[in-house]
Amino acid sequence: MDRKRQSRIFVLGSYAVGMTAECTTFPKTGQTVRGIDFQMLHGGKGSNQAIAAARLGADVTFCTCLGCDALGDDAMKLFAHEKLHSNYVKRLESSTTGVGVVLLDKDGNNEIVICLGANNFFTATDVTGIEGAIAASDILLVQLEFNIEAIIRAIEIAHKNNVKVILNPAPFQVIPDSVIRQVDIITPNETEAQEMAGTSCYTSEIPKMLFEKYNCSVVVTLGSKGSYIKTKEFDELIPPYPLNPIDTTGAGDTFSGALAVAIGEGKNIKDATWFATKAAAFSVTKKGVVESLPAREEIDNLTGC
Repeated sequence: MDRKRQSRIFVLGSYAVGMTAECTTFPKTGQTVRGIDFQMLHGGKGSNQAIAAARLGADVTFCTCLGCDALGDDAMKLFAHEKLHSNYVKRLESSTTGVGVVLLDKDGNNEIVICLGANNFFTATDVTGIEGAIAASDILLVQLEFNIEAIIRAIEIAHKNNVKVILNPAPFQVIPDSVIRQVDIITPNETEAQEMAGTSCYTSEIPKMLFEKYNCSVVVTLGSKGSYIKTKEFDELIPPYPLNPIDTTGAGDTFSGALAVAIGEGKNIKDATWFATKAAAFSVTKKGVVESLPAREEIDNLTGC
């Protein structure tokens, strides 16, 4: 894909550490069981998407909220390593950095506890204080794994300043329709699209329903089936890119970051979705999330436009 210009992307969203313990069986109340393995990895939808966009060539500012703890210190080192602008990261003495604790048994079943911690305490007032930075961007990329009032305020600021907004509505939360109508592109998966449409199951009519409901471009990610675009110009299925998956964790975050990069570089939404499709497909050929986020040359070297 030819690059017309470097995207300036402002990402507001979560950072959290994923802590996974593998065990033969889940403990009962009051019981201690011996673990098999333990991993502690960087995560959070906001952080993942910001890093994806930076590795794909964008100039990325990432804004989140961390505790004043060792996990927060590690996060700041990660942001520096990935060349993210982190001037607007807020740190709190009164809260801990977000974590997700996962127990995984021998059959692949899991039990998960998510503590967003400091992510809950970046406020709408904080967002108002960084209006200039949002206004100076080409794209605002947001998700819903964060203080929802802060996300709403950021969307309002971007819309007022003619900054394109991409909303990845994950994990799904109800936000006012009037706010979503200020968004340029929504990128739900099938389940999130169904919840936004208020239907009991996903059907092929949902992209059109969302387009008409919110008057914005809709890109529904369909996993191994590709993605569906519904805009004023396009109404079609974008096929999956043919690579063999190993680990699909993080594919959605890769897709959102890549889409923001391509839109910021001036591509139309069809070409941008194809670029994001290739990036997401490449990411699932490796294990992990941050570990699997592709570099730009890896995607540019794939065949296909």
